Amino acid sequence: MAQTSAALVVGGASGIGRATVELLRSQGTDVYLADIDERGAAAVIAPDAPGRGFSGYCDLGTVDGPARAVQDAVAALGRLDVLIVSAGVLVEAELGEIRLEDWEQTIAVNLRGPFLLVQAAAKTLAQSGHGRVILTASTAAYRGGAGTAAYAASKGGLVAMARSLALALADARICVNCVAPGWIETPFNDPYWARVGNTQQAHTALTARIPLGEQGTPAEVAAMIAFLASPAAGYINGQTLVVDGGLLAS
Repeated sequence: MAQTSAALVVGGASGIGRATVELLRSQGTDVYLADIDERGAAAVIAPDAPGRGFSGYCDLGTVDGPARAVQDAVAALGRLDVLIVSAGVLVEAELGEIRLEDWEQTIAVNLRGPFLLVQAAAKTLAQSGHGRVILTASTAAYRGGAGTAAYAASKGGLVAMARSLALALADARICVNCVAPGWIETPFNDPYWARVGNTQQAHTALTARIPLGEQGTPAEVAAMIAFLASPAAGYINGQTLVVDGGLLAS
């Protein structure tokens, strides 16, 4: 019988991360979910899924939080085959209103934190023989947004960093890839709606830009993440796979 895969998901109390945890466990993967919302993370870990589930705390914006999350995951799971980073922060502000502390927090959570997680998990992932790292980027890495300078910079950096990490870890048979969601209907986008106005007109204008005519769902992104974590994706490395309903193509 094949050994059960073990995954650390950082950021999964809601949205894409939650959908990913639920899908992986339904497929039999053992999952440790680490989130700054410790109570929310615990609520995601349903007791009746095929894969075992554990949860704990991680503040990705701290210097020592990433390494501690890896240690806690290995202690709970006994091994680590997959690292998935779904946590992130979105600050929406016009250029003249972006505070330095917001910029630094965005870079710390969205870019530095994922790097520290990979650095801390690399040796354990190498023991798997088929390790996977999946980072959640964004189509903001490829397009502009008047209020998203910090967020776009962090996600653009994440895409570039993934290519370098893929080369650094290839000898250990660890594949590193990004998933870049477009507009996915989750509370993560609330800062955007607060800036532009959460009106029917604003929603209509947004969906009109998407060729498929609607926002995506967390489950649709989770399906891509689960594929990249699977044995079927063993020859995909250093790539960013876009899940956006055709937005970038337009």
